[in-house]
Order: sequence, then structure tokens, then C-alpha cells
Amino acid sequence: MSIDKITELRHKAAHQLAEMRRILDENETLTAEQAQEFDRREAEHDATNETVNRLERVAGLAPQMGADEARSLAFGEGDDVVIDEGVAVEEKRDSMDVFGRFLRSRGTDVEARATLNKATSGSGSDWVPQQWSNQLVQSLALQTALFDKSNLLETSNGQVFNIPVSTADEAIALVAEEGTYSNPAPTTSSVAIGAYKYGAIVKVSTEMLQDSAFPIENYINRQVSRYLGNQIGAILATGTGSSQPQGISKCTVGVTAASTTATTADEIYDTQHSVSAPYRNSSAWYVNDSWLKAVRKLKASGSGDYLLQPGLAAGTPATLLGNPVYIEQLDAPATGKVVAVYGDAMGYTVRRTPFEVTVLNERFADTGHVGFKVDVRLDAKITDSSALRSLKQA
Repeated sequence: MSIDKITELRHKAAHQLAEMRRILDENETLTAEQAQEFDRREAEHDATNETVNRLERVAGLAPQMGADEARSLAFGEGDDVVIDEGVAVEEKRDSMDVFGRFLRSRGTDVEARATLNKATSGSGSDWVPQQWSNQLVQSLALQTALFDKSNLLETSNGQVFNIPVSTADEAIALVAEEGTYSNPAPTTSSVAIGAYKYGAIVKVSTEMLQDSAFPIENYINRQVSRYLGNQIGAILATGTGSSQPQGISKCTVGVTAASTTATTADEIYDTQHSVSAPYRNSSAWYVNDSWLKAVRKLKASGSGDYLLQPGLAAGTPATLLGNPVYIEQLDAPATGKVVAVYGDAMGYTVRRTPFEVTVLNERFADTGHVGFKVDVRLDAKITDSSALRSLKQA
């Protein structure tokens, strides 16, 4: 078993998932044959993922072996990592088992720390297994769809960098045979992406840590996703962009409603068409929950159909004028408030660093608890001003 084999299988699973999505994207309603093809590919995807999980579980058992054989199997041929105890070992790939052992030992398991520790951080913060990080990202996406639907960039550190953006496209002209091309002069600028730190502390009793059957890593994951999900969801929705990430509500206003608290069907139609047609194929609505409650009662003139339609399958979002709807922490209807954003969220860039976990052994010792501090640094900016438009109350 090799890391290359696991990587190959992960690529295979990603391809299988892409094929499943293609079938759904190209067919609004599946025929019996298409449904059978989708089910077949889904079964293959599940089987591939199960194989990856088995290989990873076997790899996770390697550190429990003895002496040099265990070290060789666990750490492979990676670069040396020096931890603060002065023990030099070789770096091992992601391992949920090692991470759980690290947490349960309150950060004192030297070999586990060596496996997880950053090579040159010198900060005492420990690297998090990719599987655990992916689970946390998926949980955060349940709190805010913007963590999943936006243009998400993961960087190794929080160094500021610039993203080039085009604010006006160059016109395309007909060129005759042997004709001269016009000199392009597109209007461009750049957007600086930084990194603001967000974090949460989860307290766990010593009794819970001593219970070997208790999945401590899953408990911390759930708690952190709840704490950070609410915090990050709010900032991605309404952040000012000054000393904090820019929220998606700061996009260009597409429509200003006539009322300070109500929205008409025509204003919703106008908001959708304030985004140019090429973006609308991959667009969605990001809305306040109270506003959505009112929109549920609106009907199209003539047909009498409700504008908001429920998802056709379990787990799929409702649609508004044919595009999916996601509830975000946007402001409730009131004077001058943005209650909904429509467009392609790939025009909204969210940058984050890897999650870091630090053990706080002494801080809560008087109450019999150990603290686990989880940090992530992120920033967000609107990087395609044409992709998004907001609906604002008067």
C-alpha cells in the first residue's frame, strides 16, 4: 500500500463524482436509463471511497507497531521534522488515528506531535489531518453555503497577495485576411486578499478524555463547526471589508425595492435580470430567512404559481425563478438593508489557511477541563463585480 495508490483512488473518486454531476446538470429530469447510469456511477464512487477509507485505516495502525519497523511504515521517506522536545523524526501523512491519540494525550504524545507538527512553524500549533479538516469544512458549509459555493482558496499561510481582476473586457472585432489586429487595452486592477484570524476554544472534561470509547476528535469537530460556522457565516454575509472580510452583501446593488420592508414579485424578477445572462446559468440566491418567509407567499401573475418552488429531492435546495436558494445571515428587511444577493458566487473569493489546533492544558485545570483552541485565518472579497447583484430595501 502506498500514498500514491491512495492519491490515485482519490482522483478516481473525484472523476466519478464529476460524471454524476454531469448527468444531473445535463438532464433536468432523468429517464429510466439515465437514472440507472447515475446509480451505477454512484455505487462505483461509494466503492472507491470505501477502498480509500480501508487503506487509510490500515495506514493509521502502523504507528502502533514496534520499534524501527513501526517508524519506517508510519513515517516513510518524508523530510525531517523537528518538534519542541528536540526529537527529530520523519513526517507522516494525514492520520485521524494519530490525531485522536494526540488529542487524548492532551498534546503530550511525543510521536503523535512529531507526526502532526509543522516543520518550521515554531508556534506550538499543530497540523490537522486533511480528513478532519475536510469534515470541518463540510460542517461549516452546512452553516453557510458561501464556504462551499464561493471561489475558495486554501493557502499555507496568511501572507497578503493580490488577485488581478478585469473591470472592463476588450471588445472583439472582425479581422480581415492579413488584416491588422487592434491593440488590446483591457481595464484591469487588483484586489488584495489578507487573512483575519477566527477561532474557538472547546473545553473537554478529563473524564471524557479518559474514556477511550469517546470519539474526541469528532466531538471537537462538531463543536468548532457550530461556533465558527455562526461567526464566519455572519462575516461572509455582511462583513464591511474594513479590518475584516468583505461580505457578499457588499456587491453592487441590482434593485432597490420600493418598500422599506416588503418585496414584490417584479422586483425579484428585476434582480435576477440585473445579472447578465452568462452568469445566470450558474447563479443562486443567498437570502435572509425572514425575507424568504415573505417570498414564499408570492405568486407569478397569470399562472398563479408560487415563485419559490421546493427542492425535488431530499437534501436539494428550494428554487426561486429556477435558481437554488440558500439562507445566509443577511440583514432582515428594514430600511436600507440588503436582504438578498443573486448571482454566481464564484465571483466572491474566500481565502483560508489550514486549521490549527493548540492544547490548553493548564487554563481550565481548576475545573477539570482541557481546552482545545482551533484557529483559522481567512479573508473574502468580491473579485468579479459583474457576477453578483443585491436586492436592497428602500
